[in-house]
Amino acid sequence: MYGDSLNPTPPPIAPAGNVPPEAPSSEAQCRVDSLQAVIPQARVKELRPLWVTWFAHPFANWFWFYFGFVAALSGSNMKYPSLGPVVIVGWLTGHLVNAKHPWGEIKLLLASMGMGYVCDSLITLMGVLKFHEPAYWGWPIPLWMAMMWPNFAATLNSSMKWLRGRYQLGAIMGAIAGPFSYYGGVKWGSVDLGWGFWPAMIVIGIEWALAMPVLLWLSARWVPGAEISGQSSEVRA
Repeated sequence: MYGDSLNPTPPPIAPAGNVPPEAPSSEAQCRVDSLQAVIPQARVKELRPLWVTWFAHPFANWFWFYFGFVAALSGSNMKYPSLGPVVIVGWLTGHLVNAKHPWGEIKLLLASMGMGYVCDSLITLMGVLKFHEPAYWGWPIPLWMAMMWPNFAATLNSSMKWLRGRYQLGAIMGAIAGPFSYYGGVKWGSVDLGWGFWPAMIVIGIEWALAMPVLLWLSARWVPGAEISGQSSEVRA
């Protein structure tokens, strides 16, 4: 009797084929899901061409913006008005490929182009701006002029991200930098100021003082976080 109590008979073991599989814990399942989500993204990033990743860095973003600006002005002056739009569309394509929120960026670019077309067309009809006949590709403003707006809007979530939420500062910068960018077109021989220097500068300054806060608001609304895939954490900071 004592032997039976000291050495109890173990319960029978069910056959291996009848043992139900142990359900994975929720923590383990989360790890598996995380790996499945990260590995394909890392693989896609490895396959991404090097020339595309150049658009992700803020310095590269500013370079392409300026390159598109110069291409538009020089193309209009050399009687190649399509040069600027082609260059701008090309670099904006690379920008969108790297964007974390591409649809938000697309909406921002299209909205900026529409707003710019209306604003610049208005001051052109008022006689503030006068475009030369060789550069006149579109009405009432050339297409290359309208493309300047999305060309700039593409910087708001990258090289100009520090302006995010600073609407008053954006209005001040727009009132100062906006007119002088138009004056650059005068120096390139792409446009004339129909009202003279200071009256035209004041009108353009008011235009951009109003436009910049709107662009910054649309950027914050449609592109949350303003992160560009391919940027390191140091760059994003």
